[in-house]
This record gives sequence, C-alpha cells and structure tokens, in this order.
Amino acid sequence: MLLLGLCRVAGSFQFRGCLSPGVSRRTTTTTAATRRTRRASPAAPRNGFCPHRPGFLPETGCPRAPRGACATRLFASVNPGTPDLADLQRGFQKARELHEENLKSIPPNLDRIVEELETETAEPSFWDADNKARNALVTARLSKYGRLKNRVGEWQRLKEDCEVALEMVLDSETGGDGVPGSSSSVFTEEEYNSLLQEFGASSDKLLADGERYQLESFLSGPYDDQPCRILLTAGAGGTEANDWVADLKRMYERHASKMGYSLTIEDQQPGDVVGYKSVEMIVASPPGGSGGEGAAEHPYGWFKGEKGTHRLVRLSPFNANNKRQTTFAGVDVAPIFLDEADLSDLTIPDKDLEITTMRSGGAGGQNVNKVNSAVRIKHLPSGLSVKCTQERSQAMNKDLAMKRLKAQLIAIAREQRVEEIKEIRGDQVEASWGTQIRNYVFHPYKMIKDQRTGWETSNTVNFMDGDLGDCIAELLRARARDEQETALGEGGSRAP
Repeated sequence: MLLLGLCRVAGSFQFRGCLSPGVSRRTTTTTAATRRTRRASPAAPRNGFCPHRPGFLPETGCPRAPRGACATRLFASVNPGTPDLADLQRGFQKARELHEENLKSIPPNLDRIVEELETETAEPSFWDADNKARNALVTARLSKYGRLKNRVGEWQRLKEDCEVALEMVLDSETGGDGVPGSSSSVFTEEEYNSLLQEFGASSDKLLADGERYQLESFLSGPYDDQPCRILLTAGAGGTEANDWVADLKRMYERHASKMGYSLTIEDQQPGDVVGYKSVEMIVASPPGGSGGEGAAEHPYGWFKGEKGTHRLVRLSPFNANNKRQTTFAGVDVAPIFLDEADLSDLTIPDKDLEITTMRSGGAGGQNVNKVNSAVRIKHLPSGLSVKCTQERSQAMNKDLAMKRLKAQLIAIAREQRVEEIKEIRGDQVEASWGTQIRNYVFHPYKMIKDQRTGWETSNTVNFMDGDLGDCIAELLRARARDEQETALGEGGSRAP
C-alpha cells in the first residue's frame, strides 16, 4: 500500500511539473502557448460550417460576422483542391493571347499548300525510280505542312472547348443562388468540379503547346528542319566509356520518343566487354504528319546543341576497388540533306580528300569479312573524317560517305560563317578533358550541369530517362539572345 501511494505521488508530481525523458521544458511551454492560441482563435471552416458558431451553415448567415465576410461556399470547403475560377480565367487569357500571336506566323494559304502537295503525290509518275529526289523533297514538305495543319486544328479545338466550358461555368455562377449542388443550381457539386478541371486541362494544354511552338520558332536556320545523324563515340575511359555510350544511346532514344521524333539505329560497334565503341543514329520527323499531336519538327535544329563532349563522373562498376572514375563520350550531330541539289553545288577537289578502305566486319557473311567494302573519307583542310560501313558495296559506301562529308562541311560553314570550304576549321569532337559541354556527376553528389548556359538539375534519373527538354530549351533561348545582341551590334556599327 505504501509503495502504491509513492507511485501515485510520483506520477502526480511528474504530470504537474516534471518532464518525461526526451522532452524539454521549452517544448512543453510552446505546446501550452499553442493550445491557448488555438482556443482563442476561431477554427478554420470545416465541412461547410461557420467558424464563429458551430451549427450555422455559411449560406444561412453568421450572427457574428457580415454575410459577405463569412459566407464560404459549401462545396469549396468540402473539397479544398477545387481549382480557383479566377486563376483558370487568367491562364486561359494567357493561352488565348499566345494562340493569336502564333497564328500570325502560320501561312494563310496552308490548306491550299497541303492540297497541292497531296495532288502531286497522287500522280502515277511521282513514285518512279528516276523521280526519287523529288519524291523525298515533296514527301518531307507534305509531312511538315500536314503536321502544321493538324496542329492548328488541335489549337482551335482546345480553344473552343475552353470557351464552351467557361461559358457553362459562368452560367452556373449567375444562375440560381450561385451554389453548385443546391436545389436551384444547374450543376451538382461533382459536375461543377469536373467542369472546372476539364477547363483547366484544356487551357494548360493549349498554353503548353503554344509555348512549345514559340520555342520552335527559334529553330529558323536553313537546315534546322532537316533530319539529322547523331554519332556517339567512346572517349577516354576504356570499358567505362563504352558503357557511357550505351547510357547516352538510351537517353537519346527515350528523349526522341517523348518529343515525337522517329529514331533509327544506322550502325553500332559493340564494345569488347559491354556497351558500344560507336553508335550512329538517324533522327527524323514522323512521315506524312502521322506522328499525332506529340510529333515534333526540326530534328537537326533541336539536337544540334548536343554536339560536343559529355563527361561522366561516377563510382565505376568496372573498377575492382569501386573507385570514382571520370569518363568521356563524343556526340557529333550533322544534318541530312533530302534535296541533293544542295549537295551538288559543293565541289571538293580530290587533292583535299584522303580515301581509305577497310573490311566492315560483323554480320554479313564472307563479303564484309573478306572484302574491303567499308570506306573512310578524310577532308584534309579541316580534318573532318567520315566512315561508312552500311552497304555491302564499296562504291555505295563511298557515295554515302561523300554525301555525309558534304553535309557536315555545309553545316559547319554556315555555323562559322565562311564562304570557302577550305577556310573551315577542324570541328571534330574530342572526347577528352577540357572540351566537355555538359557534366554528369553521379558521385559524390548528383548533378547534371550544362557548361554553356549554366543550367543544372539534381534529378539525374529523369534526365537520363530522356527529360532533356528544359536543358535544350534553355540553350535555344541563350543562342537566340546572343544572335539578337550580335545583330543589334552589327546594326549599330553600320550606323553613321
């Protein structure tokens, strides 16, 4: 009995003044003050009831506050996630202004252009073998303008959906007592919230695609709308570099799929252990405008900023001691000219070329393993080198290699603003230290940073899964600003 009494006294003493283990006196004081504050202030509206007197609904009036100050919609308090109509209206107004601005850059005779191209493709002689060059050119133009026509139609549909939804919402606001779910309201609470969500989704979609179209307006170069060839090569790092090329290959494949491009593997040389020594890919827009609303244009313009050295820092899985290792891979991007007339204007003297042949190797039987069918052409003045192993014939490989070399020379001449091909500086990507355009750091911290713009992200997983859009967009904006400043500077220098 004495022991029980002592326990009761100790428990009472601890409850009144003593602190339990792990709880500070400051925490106890703060808790008490918080409780006093909560008791003094009215609670937030919950379940549609007035905070000043329990039992009074907002629509029935509050005895302690004006109706306008206390009246809170029942459906808004029940569902705090309901979108705000004023915010949705502002977003739709922004999307509508951007839509009207984008329509100014659309050709007014777009329907007639598409109709004429479709008429030409319907001619029986259009698909003849001797009309192959014109075939590729017209098909590419039909694909471009067909996607643009579908895009404009999608904009109009989204705009009309937003306008109809907004009109219905405003009618429900002014009709009856203005409270969805009441007896005099046009919509129930669920219908009203669903209508708001549909309105916001269509408005956001219209705004997002409008901003993307405006971003694509930066891709106004003469070759930006052409397909492109991406060449990945392993640099310093050995087996780790081969595995890094495989990671980059997967990253670009996923990014192209998300953007609506079609990507095909033209050639790949497997590594000795894992990965690839080199991978050659071709990126193009979907043919015939069949890529849907996610189809993208300007393949070369979008991917040309990826050209350069990509540096990786991580704990190497191929290192026995699990040490941190730095690896490099080179990415080269060149346009593919669909109109061979652009290439025929360029003539390269034979003395400026060094042509070597070799065996292709790999699958293909004795022809590729015993016959020198592969061709490498080097442009001596610039140092550019192109290798082609796709075809089984040496003559066909030589023709393809020459076309690729001319395409690279024309693109680089445009970038360096030179008129003579012999003046082109060597523009080969050196996958080594000091030339990287982007750093991929996976250890001791996680960060991917573009050295040209300063853009960075710590979400390395999503980036390697193909979320390159923000990084490429920032580079396009930076280059557009630089070109604008250069044009302004040149204009000022010409002024008297």
